[in-house]
Amino acid sequence: MFKKIFIWFFGSITVLLVCLPLLHATFFRLHDFVHAARIIEIVRGLSDGYFPVRWSENFGYGFGMPLFEFYAPLPYYTGAFFYFLGFNAVTSIKFLYIICSVLTFLGMYKLASRLFGQAGGVLSAVALTMAPYRAVNLYVRGAVSEAWGIMALPWILLGMVQIIRKEKSGWLSLLFGLIVLLLSHNITSLLFIPFSILFGLGYWLIYLLKHSYKQSFIQKIKPIITLGLLYSLGVGLSAFYIFPAFLEKDFTKVNQIFGGYFAYSNHFLYVRQFFTPNWGYGGSVWGPDDGISFFLGYGQIIGLFFVLFWFCKELLRRMKMLILRRNGIQLVTYRPQPFYLPLLCLSLMILSSAMTLLKSKPIWDVLPFMVTVQFPWRWLSVIIIFLALLVGMGSTYIHQRFLRYIYVVVLSLVIISTSFSYFRPESYLKSNDDYYYTDETRIRTQLSAILPDYIPKQMSEEYFFVPTGQVFWKNPEDTEFKVMTDKVQEKVVEVLVSQPTQLEFGIADYPGWTVLIDGQPTTKIVSKIGNIAVKVPVGKHVVSVVFKETPIRQMSDGISIACLALLFGIFALYRNQQRNEHRA
Repeated sequence: MFKKIFIWFFGSITVLLVCLPLLHATFFRLHDFVHAARIIEIVRGLSDGYFPVRWSENFGYGFGMPLFEFYAPLPYYTGAFFYFLGFNAVTSIKFLYIICSVLTFLGMYKLASRLFGQAGGVLSAVALTMAPYRAVNLYVRGAVSEAWGIMALPWILLGMVQIIRKEKSGWLSLLFGLIVLLLSHNITSLLFIPFSILFGLGYWLIYLLKHSYKQSFIQKIKPIITLGLLYSLGVGLSAFYIFPAFLEKDFTKVNQIFGGYFAYSNHFLYVRQFFTPNWGYGGSVWGPDDGISFFLGYGQIIGLFFVLFWFCKELLRRMKMLILRRNGIQLVTYRPQPFYLPLLCLSLMILSSAMTLLKSKPIWDVLPFMVTVQFPWRWLSVIIIFLALLVGMGSTYIHQRFLRYIYVVVLSLVIISTSFSYFRPESYLKSNDDYYYTDETRIRTQLSAILPDYIPKQMSEEYFFVPTGQVFWKNPEDTEFKVMTDKVQEKVVEVLVSQPTQLEFGIADYPGWTVLIDGQPTTKIVSKIGNIAVKVPVGKHVVSVVFKETPIRQMSDGISIACLALLFGIFALYRNQQRNEHRA
């Protein structure tokens, strides 16, 4: 009973303090305040029977762009779910914040409690949920997708630990974490997945050191094979999004945002920035005087130094015992302290920290895909995971139960009391409509300039500030027309022309858009500004412009459907096995 009260108390107070600003009547200004518009654009696509939603018709100055083919959609599908339930867009965003914080705490607690016990699990969960970098994402940058990506990371590691330990529910944890990560934030996926593989291999070797004598060779390598298959299944389930996002990005202007201010060379950190408790609501700049904080947290740093002290003490003790053994001196019996797991987590934290520093620039220059990361300090998403594990690991060095709980309580309270003030906005809005609006016209005219990343690359910039939102770019002269269908992914018009006429639709051309006249495919023309045009012969015709799947998207959708069927089969076998064990 005491343990449950202990866990619920710290879980509730941590999540409550992180989410307390959400109880205010209005929302707050963030660097990225486009969340409501993204949600409503997903809602419009789903309302038109369009899934997966790839095209946004109002961004791109009303000419549209394939926003959700590249911008990880899961948080916004979730926001759309709450919107369909009757909540407004801002309340839906608040639900995204709450879900993120609850599952971050729960995932890290489940992971760390398996490694260090329940006391260590609570401490690690508090350290991650109250990490200042999470506050930067939630209340300064407004990086909801990145916060959701961080939320998925402990679940991935949890699944790996469970599988290596041969726990039956490990595959569910791992798949859940992988799918959430891959569909929430591309960059966090790029940074974390290699580190998760290193963690999995390291933990597997640590586990073998204790249990290899009990296992055959097949039993030893079975967890690695299982992890490989589950990673493949996770990628397959997310294929409908991640493959087109990677293979079709060159059809957009996205490569233009990787230079200038957004070049990674402008945003490397200094080591002291991890330990400087400055706070601000500004931006990232060259040098150590950024307007935002990259502080690791007072309590987290205290916990880290405690673990480093015990780790170094254990290292020296092991070196001493090795020297004594080599000299033939009888060894004194001693109780071994945790060594290999802290070594693994510490190594991964140091490596990810090093990637934020200017000295790592040669590595960034060699790896061309790193240009998409833009900000080296995004490695903090990885750093805070292994830091939180190290903080919780400190409890394992205290063997007396009462003192262990005292340590966990005191350090948790230090983390909470010194970090909760970061989890608040700079100021609240007088009205949510100042920034978080769902009106189509305002999205075209006021938000398109903020999110130009995925405008099709052939679109002429001289027309960017002339929003359309009309079926036709310009009403054709001497042409009678009636709009029969006006959906996100389909426009159908009935036209009557007295002479051969070129009609220009107010839709940016992009692979997948297909034009039909009277139900028959016809040649699609790209106009001088980059939108879709078609030549219509004399007479009365039905002209359709339909957004279809390209071969890449069809293949990706097929892979996801096949993997989903496989997942249902695995789940059915799992449930059947559980029933049989219960009967036995």
